[in-house]
Amino acid sequence: MAESLCTSILSMFDPHTLDGIAGSLGASGQSVSQGLKSSIAAVLASMASKSGDPHALRTMLDSAPEETALPDIARAASDPNSPIISGGKRLLSSLFGGSADTVTQAVSASSGLGTGTASRLLAMVAPAVLGFIGNRVRTEGMSMTGLGNLLERESGTIRSALPSGLSDLFWPRATTTATYPVVTQTVPKRGSSWPAYLAIAALLLGLFWLLGQWRRATRARFGSIATGTASRTADLGKFIRQPLPNGVFLNIPEGGVEGRLLSFIRNNGNAVSETTWFDFDRLYFDPGSARLRPESQEQLNNIAAILAAYPNTHIKIGGYTDNVGSADRNLDLSRDRANAVMAELVRRGVSQDRLAAEGYGEQSPIGDNSTDEGRARNRRVSMMVTQK
Repeated sequence: MAESLCTSILSMFDPHTLDGIAGSLGASGQSVSQGLKSSIAAVLASMASKSGDPHALRTMLDSAPEETALPDIARAASDPNSPIISGGKRLLSSLFGGSADTVTQAVSASSGLGTGTASRLLAMVAPAVLGFIGNRVRTEGMSMTGLGNLLERESGTIRSALPSGLSDLFWPRATTTATYPVVTQTVPKRGSSWPAYLAIAALLLGLFWLLGQWRRATRARFGSIATGTASRTADLGKFIRQPLPNGVFLNIPEGGVEGRLLSFIRNNGNAVSETTWFDFDRLYFDPGSARLRPESQEQLNNIAAILAAYPNTHIKIGGYTDNVGSADRNLDLSRDRANAVMAELVRRGVSQDRLAAEGYGEQSPIGDNSTDEGRARNRRVSMMVTQK
């Protein structure tokens, strides 16, 4: 299977180049690596969001400076006033418009880099990405329509690599407006039969009753599998910068699970216990599946960064559901979701032998399954420290 665009472009930055960029930026290799991934995805997302507009794609490619050698781009990291960085920042304005600051902040949050460093990294990455795409277009004799088709096929992979919140920036969710049938009312002529109108009214009432039944049935069917535990909307407090012992800084909410996990790991008085679980609070799954939504990336990145900073820490991931639907189906879904989270942490560099995953289905409810709120609390993914 051919590599994705994200992977192909990232592979240009070999370990030697990564080390050089990290040294020039004064940041850790892990933070720079994650920052590169996020930056590449953001530039590709800007293009992919316009995949149906050949003229816009051509304008993007034409706005890029002449192809610059990657070593020159990497060396520019040490000089924020270099022509390459200055040109890259102008390029960011054409790619992201008034949202350039939003993209920069998202890359900063996902990687732990400061916003100034993230901005410089984006300015380095943008010409590299457009240069790669432009070279591929030339060598393959690709039309802008062909490029648009390629970007459209890659859009799912690009979205999954984006930092949290950016998917909606590039692909705004359509606002749906409910429409209702318009009933034309005719003034009855003298002598008309009123039973006919009563029959129409009864029919409409019946239709509304059926609609209500369908909605309740849908909620009952998908209530246990709509989202993971982390679909909580509770206020987790303001975001704070949290330093890690390896020099990485996390941008995390005061009341989020990351802070609670860090506190447990750092406090030597906290003994490892099979009863101490930490619920993820910003994970989202597609309805009825174990596919994690792009909005989950931020928390997954944070947990992976914490585990990288504390290499002796091992965790077990547990999946849970409410009691609606088949118990066997709920058990399978909880297991699949726990495994999906574990796989994402492995993909972010956490060693497989430090992780375990298990599905518990309807076991250990923490809410009342007779209420919507209680069932929502029971649909969760949690983690337990097994070694620190």
